[in-house]
Amino acid sequence: MWYKYVTRRLATQVAQAWNFGWGDAMEKVYKVSVKNTLVFRDQNKTEYYVDLAQHKKYVFYLYKLLKNPRFIKSFHQQAQEELENILEDTQKIFGDKNFSKLSNNELLKIYEDFVLPNVEQFYIRMWMVFNIGEPLANTVKKRLTKYISPEKVDGYLLTLSSPLLPNDVLNERSDLLKIAAQKDKLTAGRLKTKIKKHTAKYQHIPMFDFDHDPYNEKHFFDEFLKIINPQKELRELKELFASRKKDFNKILNNLKLDKQFIYLLKFLKENVYLRDYRDMIRQKLNLELRSFYLEIGKRLALSIDEVATLTNKEIIFCLSKNVKFSKQEVQKRELSYLLIQKGNKYKIYSGQDAISRANKELKFEKIKKVKVVKGIVGSSGRARGRAKIVYTNKDLHKVKKGDVLVSTMTRQDFVVAIRKSVALVTDEGSVTAHAAIIARELKIPCIVAAKIATKVFKDGDLLEVDAYNGIVTKLE
Repeated sequence: MWYKYVTRRLATQVAQAWNFGWGDAMEKVYKVSVKNTLVFRDQNKTEYYVDLAQHKKYVFYLYKLLKNPRFIKSFHQQAQEELENILEDTQKIFGDKNFSKLSNNELLKIYEDFVLPNVEQFYIRMWMVFNIGEPLANTVKKRLTKYISPEKVDGYLLTLSSPLLPNDVLNERSDLLKIAAQKDKLTAGRLKTKIKKHTAKYQHIPMFDFDHDPYNEKHFFDEFLKIINPQKELRELKELFASRKKDFNKILNNLKLDKQFIYLLKFLKENVYLRDYRDMIRQKLNLELRSFYLEIGKRLALSIDEVATLTNKEIIFCLSKNVKFSKQEVQKRELSYLLIQKGNKYKIYSGQDAISRANKELKFEKIKKVKVVKGIVGSSGRARGRAKIVYTNKDLHKVKKGDVLVSTMTRQDFVVAIRKSVALVTDEGSVTAHAAIIARELKIPCIVAAKIATKVFKDGDLLEVDAYNGIVTKLE
């Protein structure tokens, strides 16, 4: 039986990388794995499923890990070091490499001997950092009930799960605000130079996969023009993190927690930080990989989006035999694909075959029409606005000022659209999810784990988001 884990924008190449990260390679490192997965893409989104029985065992093991002092002490540091090493090695090899001068066999050797093994090692850590988040939040919540009354637990958990250090997106915003603060003193030429340097530093932010597009100078210049009071926003950012540190230390001092629980809370802070940090590494890694896959595309007469629809074996075959891949098959996969992996074997279906097989495998249930959806409070508050359903970053253009952004999840490249929103609702997540954290930073109401919000609401619905009680209501 399949269990839907996440919804993303995911092409075949990255889906296979995700699968490697769950499987034998993860078992070697962490003694746990999920080896059966199903990935279904339609024209709007990609849904990623895992074997339900395997996933239950996996989650059970995660809770056991959270009782292991050695894991608590070493996991984040080791994971971060490994991720940094992978990025550093990739930048060394790819940094000044002119892939156009390499033969097909030389490209193939890089793909087989470097790209695939390193992507696998990256996703082992990426998945574990992500997957431990929800069991961690649940464990902390349960432990808190020993120290405070149940009605206060959720509020404390929001404070405890807020990062103490700014992530890459906030660092980018801070740097752009500093440029805006100098606006009156900058000549047009100096401003252009600063925006150019800013772009070089932060162009990676939307690169969650290698087939995504990096930010350009126009993007940052447009954001620069929207800034009204940079000094005030800079001051508020500084005050935000100062108050978080104060609130966190206050909890530690006032509740008289046992040492083991204090270690767990520090582990929670590390996890919240590393979730964003590993995304930053992933984005920079994909920016490097992009030039490599662009060259493969030239050899196979495919765009980078089309190359992303190929399996590993198909790329290896085409490069080794110096043949092109079927354009017709690519077009089918861009419409829809289904990738089923069981153990070390997989099968891919394209186009209508994918849709037909997915209907058999998943037995899609009809969602009843409801006007009220419940979830978990990620950031408290209340707001009304028109719903805009965002499945992937390709839908972000729909969001206008005053809308309620309704999504399966959010990522760092969603922040520009979130800034326009009066509230945020996601199907997935917990208080440690990106949506909850960014909403608290922007001080807008947020409800996560709403499960069916993207299915029961549609663009233009008038929604009331009650993020005190975790309720989203469709108004007449």
